[in-house]
Amino acid sequence: MASKVGNFLAIQTESDDPSFFRIEREIIESAGGSLLIKKATSQEERADLLKSANAVLVGGAKIDGDLLDHCPDLQLIIRYGVGLDSVDIPAATERGVIVAHYPDFCQPEVANHALLLLLSVARKVVTHDRSIREGNYRGVSLGYSPPLTGETLGIVALGNIGRQMATRAKGIGMNVMAFDPYLSDSTFIETQVTRANSLEELLELANHVTVHTPLNDETRGLMNEEAFRRMKSTAIYVNTARGPVHNQEDLISALESGEILGAGLDVFDPEPLSVDSKLLSMDNVVLTPHSAFYSERSNTNIKNRVGQTVAEVIAGRWPTSVATVPNKDQVIPKKLLV
Repeated sequence: MASKVGNFLAIQTESDDPSFFRIEREIIESAGGSLLIKKATSQEERADLLKSANAVLVGGAKIDGDLLDHCPDLQLIIRYGVGLDSVDIPAATERGVIVAHYPDFCQPEVANHALLLLLSVARKVVTHDRSIREGNYRGVSLGYSPPLTGETLGIVALGNIGRQMATRAKGIGMNVMAFDPYLSDSTFIETQVTRANSLEELLELANHVTVHTPLNDETRGLMNEEAFRRMKSTAIYVNTARGPVHNQEDLISALESGEILGAGLDVFDPEPLSVDSKLLSMDNVVLTPHSAFYSERSNTNIKNRVGQTVAEVIAGRWPTSVATVPNKDQVIPKKLLV
């Protein structure tokens, strides 16, 4: 169990590199708290570490009711980034724990990365680069390469990142169609994006498909065997959202059978990608290690905001100036906040 150094202890349980959290540490210590960096090898070890914690800084760790039952002093869960699929928000709310995250910190980077993956697959960048480095200047058949310009990009979920992706796709001359049942027609009109009446319609009409959905019960396995079968055989599939949004075995089958042309993937199910995954041997697939969020600016941005969020709670204030608190209207904090 971790010992408390200051009046307020924040812990990150997924790293053994304290230097990586220098920004957060400086802000937290200036506010009168302390930050402990210690990697847990199991949920049991994580629970033991968090017994004396007031805040936990979460990358991808699972924070559920069973874990929270071992954390009597925990006031704050901070999720680095956008998604909250690893955090049981109702369980946290029931136990008086505030949940904070930062849904806007890396939107441009993710949209840039999604376009990069689409272009990389279409232009066979990785296979050509590898061939040249191996001494074969024209060792890869040019074969079929989709032009992209003049083709239609189908966007699944036209949220903030989806809209930025639409802007970038139109910048290279693509037409853009999107499916998002939660948005009004006015959003599609304002963004000049064609509205698909159903996911099925989008998959059948789009030349290429990129997904930008959150991961929840509705979207888990959304892109499955049936979905890939509806796509064009010349289509490229891009996922920079969450791995479980697609069924990975169904995707592999679609790639092997030629049901779709290729894929650009930044996320997998599970992560990290298995060393024996068939995806690793496919020349029509470009892979990156869940890094779409990253740039020097976005990294510094999120670290400052995490530190400031902890500092706000230490000062007895709601963490609303730099973070989004999805359970603010439901949770009763363990300590009074103003």
